[in-house]
Amino acid sequence: MKRILIALFAMAVLAESDVANAETKQVQFEGPVRLKQALNAIEEQGLLADVYWPAVRLVKTDEAADLERKKQNILLQLAELEAYWRGRRETDKADAALMLQGQIKGWQLGQQYWGHIRIEQTRQNLADNPLLPEGSYSLVLPERPEHIYMYGLVSKPGKYAFHTGKTVANWLSSVEEQSELLDGYNKNVATVVSVDDEQQTNWAYYKQSDTELMPGNILWLGFEPNQLPPKYKSLNDDIRGLLKHFVADTSVRSATNAPVYQVSATPTSEWHWSRRDLSPSYNDYGSVGLLQNPTARMMDEGAFALSYTDMDEYRRYTVSLQLLPWLETTAFYTEFPNKLYSDVPDFSGDNILADKGFDIKARLWEESYWLPEVSVGFRDFAGTGLFDAEYLVANKRFGPVDVSLGLGFGRMGTHDDFTNPFCELSDEYCQRETSFGGNGGKVEFDRWFTGPMAVFGGLEYQTPWEPLSLKVEYDGNDYSTERAGVPIKQDSRWNFGANYQVSDYFDVQLSYERGNTLMFNFSLRTNFNTLNQIKVTPDKVVPTEEKRKESLADVDWAGMNRTMREQMAFSGARFAAEDDEVTMYAYHFRYRDSDEAYDRAARVMAAELPDSVKTYNMVDMTLFDPNVNTKIDAEQFKDRVLNREPGKDVDEVDDLFVRLESPDMPERGDDSWMLNPENKFTNRYGLKPFLDQSFGNPETFYTYQLGVYAFGRRWLNDNIELFGEVGFNIATNYDDFLFLGGGRDALPPVRTDIRKYVQSDIWLDSAQVTYHKRLGQDWFAMAYAGYLERMYGGLGAEVLYKPVDSRWAFGLNANRVRKRDFEGGAGFLDYEVTTGFASVYYQMPWLSDSLLQLDFGQFLAKDKGVQVTMQKRFDSGVVAGAYAAFTDVSSEEYGEGSFTKGFFISIPFDLMSVRPTRERVGFTWVPLSRNGGQQLQRRARLYDYTDNRAPFYNR
Repeated sequence: MKRILIALFAMAVLAESDVANAETKQVQFEGPVRLKQALNAIEEQGLLADVYWPAVRLVKTDEAADLERKKQNILLQLAELEAYWRGRRETDKADAALMLQGQIKGWQLGQQYWGHIRIEQTRQNLADNPLLPEGSYSLVLPERPEHIYMYGLVSKPGKYAFHTGKTVANWLSSVEEQSELLDGYNKNVATVVSVDDEQQTNWAYYKQSDTELMPGNILWLGFEPNQLPPKYKSLNDDIRGLLKHFVADTSVRSATNAPVYQVSATPTSEWHWSRRDLSPSYNDYGSVGLLQNPTARMMDEGAFALSYTDMDEYRRYTVSLQLLPWLETTAFYTEFPNKLYSDVPDFSGDNILADKGFDIKARLWEESYWLPEVSVGFRDFAGTGLFDAEYLVANKRFGPVDVSLGLGFGRMGTHDDFTNPFCELSDEYCQRETSFGGNGGKVEFDRWFTGPMAVFGGLEYQTPWEPLSLKVEYDGNDYSTERAGVPIKQDSRWNFGANYQVSDYFDVQLSYERGNTLMFNFSLRTNFNTLNQIKVTPDKVVPTEEKRKESLADVDWAGMNRTMREQMAFSGARFAAEDDEVTMYAYHFRYRDSDEAYDRAARVMAAELPDSVKTYNMVDMTLFDPNVNTKIDAEQFKDRVLNREPGKDVDEVDDLFVRLESPDMPERGDDSWMLNPENKFTNRYGLKPFLDQSFGNPETFYTYQLGVYAFGRRWLNDNIELFGEVGFNIATNYDDFLFLGGGRDALPPVRTDIRKYVQSDIWLDSAQVTYHKRLGQDWFAMAYAGYLERMYGGLGAEVLYKPVDSRWAFGLNANRVRKRDFEGGAGFLDYEVTTGFASVYYQMPWLSDSLLQLDFGQFLAKDKGVQVTMQKRFDSGVVAGAYAAFTDVSSEEYGEGSFTKGFFISIPFDLMSVRPTRERVGFTWVPLSRNGGQQLQRRARLYDYTDNRAPFYNR
């Protein structure tokens, strides 16, 4: 075995001593050594008795050249920056750059790969017990320090006496009060650097974190980014990168043991506003705002809320989703207790009117030190227009008080406080059409920002008691244009309210509005980004040498297949070996995160396969065909997961996975096969519940059908699949329908007679045979025939082109279908049509985790056009999407709703299970289903089948 000499220098560092002058002891090791062995040896000498472990640092002293080069480069940039500012006569900034040079020159740096070190953890976890490479080290073993370090644009850099309970903002404010901050400092963000972490924290008057410092932490205050010339934009990040490797301060002040700097010891009060949750709340309209008014604020990305508001003359049901950090979307139904749905009792009985619509708000820019946050919004922009309004609103926070001020148009501008400034551009903006959209669904651009304009605003005060916030606002609506069925009187433009957060997921709001009306609402909230569920998973295999086989002949291939399944990584694994490569052909089993499956599978292979195997290939199978290959360098992978690679965590393996086109499977009798059992085709049966819902119908606001599908499935061979599904009704109120027709439009009734289909308690939902075939590396195809969905049967085919990890994919499908009879059996009606689409799929890198799909072709009613589908995937795996079809059918021909549109949410089933699974459950909401722009509801799509080639749903 190769002899390796490692010298560690254990230093007992006193609180005020410089490392260079500290007591040192040398401990030497011969041969490969892990950190645990080194610490145990040092402990035997009694050097770890009074160590403050949060500040222990392991420094590789013979790898300082790279850090020194970075340090000198930063000093050079600061010197250039100083000269630049002096040339522009910005003396104060130049002096700040000069002082910063002096600070950095005094930093002793050392390469630190391993972060936070604790002897107990090294004894328990492989991840905390790295194999130390050959070389020389300093192990810095301080006692508990009584100071913090403060560097950056401070006139007194270095050690400050530590005081407990002070937030970062408190520390910096204390320094600022002593006029010790230099010109050009960052007024918004500072950085806390510890042994193994770097955390940026807000400290401005309008936005503060409650981050506190620990003894020995470094507080770094950099330049305001907009103060730096473009050439030096990365300077702040580069300096923070150096601080990760900080060992000690060797400046003259530190070397002479000068007294530490002092600031106020006053802690940050537990009642201080920075310790409160300052998230905005929802208004009466189910969007972020005060009471009647919106604000410029946004929820965190992924925030989802269901709201109900009783506004006396209106009852409003709202779904709100923060689709993007800068985009809030809202869908609503408003009931009118004083208006009937129609004047025809045989059509709608005594059901009251329910109006649907959509609101949207986009942030133009975020709040900064000097500027407010500004957003533009549109209410009821694609509905009937009963509530349509446009607005521009700004918000500025002052500690616990958030102030908003806006300009409203349409319904929000009826007080007519000012002349519409857009009148100066065109007379068309001076008047607003008072008619309301008959069919709804139109985006009436010509009405936007027209007519009278009013000012609105208010404030929300976060009380020291965290669940409670108080609201006051000034309303821009005089309620003169309301269509509530009764007059609405306004005695005051001032509204007052209180929002109480019952729990993290439930808010209640009570308000007194218009000077005469008591209102209330409540909101159920969650966040699609942060949804999670504790999982029960097996421990990962640790691929130690003890279990590793000497040759391929010794490997238990069937046992390795079982272990893959026990690890929940892959099922149905087959193995082939050639030269120094082993290839596994298998199906993803449970993990939605493919990288988790690859990691676990590669660990199993590393634990079993001999060292002569240099490459692992893991080929994802889809429908009995290879889909994509993930290639791994075996030695590099073993080094990583056995913690033999400096600076890399044992679970940081994603960068080792190389994605390639999948190889063809060897012929069945090929000598390379180590395990290749015959396929066993068996029958599969199951039950799955369903809930069909509809809102805003003439007979009743909410209609539903709760039932269960019984399905059966069998593969006849590697290419042909049989599938059938029968539906059973459990509970429904669809039999309340008084009118079984679909309303008037100029198109064949391809969807509007769905009411006739839902009358059956038992029905054949689908029964089809499907032929699947991979045509080439990037080409996939399938053909199918039978009863394809509840309303149509026939035959069709699809072809898909989808390269590995490409953001683009292209597909083509064509179908000849006939309408089925209403009884849910095997019969057909006379209507027959050819429908199909050319599809484009694009995963948009500039719009986080979003998929755009465009389908060009002919719809079921023989209308031609395009359907646009947009999907957004959140961190939890929840996918929210919306679609709209635009065809050659006019809104008048289409009928109510003007065009087809819908929304859907797809939820990973493992958010409701303690075991991982790739199954999903979906919910769809179609505001109004007409005949134009309707697609065949195909059971499966090739894009979904081949998701692993360019993952969108499973990652």
